[in-house]
Amino acid sequence: MRTMNRTLVSVAVVALVGFLHADAVSAQLGNASSRTLGLAGNATATARRFEAISVNPAGLGMPGNGFSLALFPALGQTGLGPVTLGDLSNVAGELVPASTKQDWLTQITSSDGETGSTGAEFSVLALTAGRMGFQLSLVGGGTVNLNPGIMELLLYGNAGRTGSPASMALSGSTADGWAVTTAGWSVGIPIKSEKGSMAVGATLKYSIGNGIMVGREQSGSLQSEPISVNLAFPVVMTDNDNYEVNQGSGVGLDVGFQMERDRLHVGAVVLNVFNTFAWDDTKLVFRSGTASLKEGDNATDVDRKAYSSAPALLKTAVEDMKFDPTISMGAAYDVQPDFTVTADVRNRFGDGMSFTPKLHVGAGAEYRGIKALHLRGGAAVVTDGFQLAGGASLILGPVNFSFATALQKGDPQDAVLGQFTLSFSGR
Repeated sequence: MRTMNRTLVSVAVVALVGFLHADAVSAQLGNASSRTLGLAGNATATARRFEAISVNPAGLGMPGNGFSLALFPALGQTGLGPVTLGDLSNVAGELVPASTKQDWLTQITSSDGETGSTGAEFSVLALTAGRMGFQLSLVGGGTVNLNPGIMELLLYGNAGRTGSPASMALSGSTADGWAVTTAGWSVGIPIKSEKGSMAVGATLKYSIGNGIMVGREQSGSLQSEPISVNLAFPVVMTDNDNYEVNQGSGVGLDVGFQMERDRLHVGAVVLNVFNTFAWDDTKLVFRSGTASLKEGDNATDVDRKAYSSAPALLKTAVEDMKFDPTISMGAAYDVQPDFTVTADVRNRFGDGMSFTPKLHVGAGAEYRGIKALHLRGGAAVVTDGFQLAGGASLILGPVNFSFATALQKGDPQDAVLGQFTLSFSGR
């Protein structure tokens, strides 16, 4: 019995770690600016310099631009729920009380499973000169969901919550992970206006897919008499035996608009007006992921097979791994020359490759009254939850050290985000 439990725990952990680990974690165009995260993403109307490349390229055509450079800006996020990392840390090194386990399992059952998520954005550089910009980013993310039956097994063992040997359904778990590299070229074009300033802009993006994994558990059970475990977790994934950096490719386009009149700023952007990115199925493989574990009779099949033999469910999931269009509108107002409030409304149309909420309605504020220290914060209502953020920039002449952090509750998962940017003439 203990051996069986250890085997099942190992299967779950290997599935989780194997999915979250990527040989080259990367994706579409990441956000190089810590300022954006510090404002809780409310920067559509005010993005300038290298920040504008991924947020709103029209900002490159507005006054106040010029040379800017960000070196190796990085953003990371991680989440676990409904039982959170904080819940686990509260009982670290202790025997988990029965009441706590029961409460956790109740939450997991009502949420249809325990979900872990991760995401990362890393830019090699983001550079602007005049009205032109270039950025090279590596972005990736993913989620894994363990169904209530597996979580009951992990919490209680095969006896379950009743304390008596019982059969359990283990099917319904999922795993998705992706990694993509993107190069983006931006331009901002001023529009003549007698009142204030206006500009339009565009970012042309070319992406290559570095890795993907899509898994859907089709069946799974634990039988008590006789003791046996049967699992079927088929996956489609990158062919690690014949790995190539380019596992798929495509071109995308973002277009934006900004206007500034007196103290008022407005902006709008459509990300992925079109995007042709698709995974190359000739470079993917299928693994059936079956296991039958009985005392004295164990059999597994995780061998590499042709993608064409994968179930239609997995092929559809691979096709859905794309970049969906997003529309964002924003406004900002300079309450004082050194104090600005901002607001954004944003919606993404689709459930493709992204670890950001689909719907976002938020506001932020930035204070620049201290010459060497700019402070900012923001909040947003997002799909099924909210986001709170804050950040600062330490300004030492042309060199800037910018930091930001955020707490996110809701879709796609409760998460903590953090970002650091070392930059020159930008935040």
